[in-house]
Amino acid sequence: MTAGWSGNSVVTELSDTVDNAFADSPFWRAFTAGEVPLDQLRAVFLQYYLWRNAFHRWFGVCIARSPAINSGADTEYILRELCEHIDEEIDGDHHGLIARFLKVLGAGDLLAVRPVPLTVRYIDHFAETYMAPDRTSEEAIAALAGRELAAPKRNLMTIEAFQEKYGIHEDLEFFHLHAELEVEHFLGLWGAVATQSEQDRRLVEAAKDEIVRHVRFWDDVYAATAG
Repeated sequence: MTAGWSGNSVVTELSDTVDNAFADSPFWRAFTAGEVPLDQLRAVFLQYYLWRNAFHRWFGVCIARSPAINSGADTEYILRELCEHIDEEIDGDHHGLIARFLKVLGAGDLLAVRPVPLTVRYIDHFAETYMAPDRTSEEAIAALAGRELAAPKRNLMTIEAFQEKYGIHEDLEFFHLHAELEVEHFLGLWGAVATQSEQDRRLVEAAKDEIVRHVRFWDDVYAATAG
């Protein structure tokens, strides 16, 4: 259980979830050991690319579920944080950065790449879960913010594996993004939705679930592209 409900104590608990999820992941163990063939690695990252192209929809769910303005909730702050993240994606040309990286991996026409069914399910599950009437806007925001906490470790492992195990050093700029920014985003959103009480356990569990789902997505794609 969490020793306290401050943002920093929750980040510590969720960081443990991130570390354990990656440590238990067949894909990430194999990738960081240099054991995934480059052709399969390209196929896995192409599915990640397709999910990421739809990631803004998850922000849309949080916006759609956010409380009305002047309802007592800090809606203005929540909307500002969500929109700021989307602005960073567009203004920073994150799509272009990852597209250039995929070209280094040998990807051809990215418009011709199609998602496998499990990628579609992963894209759709956030809306299916958090637009449901029995889930709250606070859970949706906590889940999104929690998943973002997985990005710094995932990106660092990606950079190190490509450089040290595959000899790829160019166009990795996309993975250098957000190392500290994601924690700042999480703390801001957590402060806007948390009650600083035991009631926040449901928010922590939503965040943990999304972290685990994200790592499982990589494992599922890894298994689906084997052979």
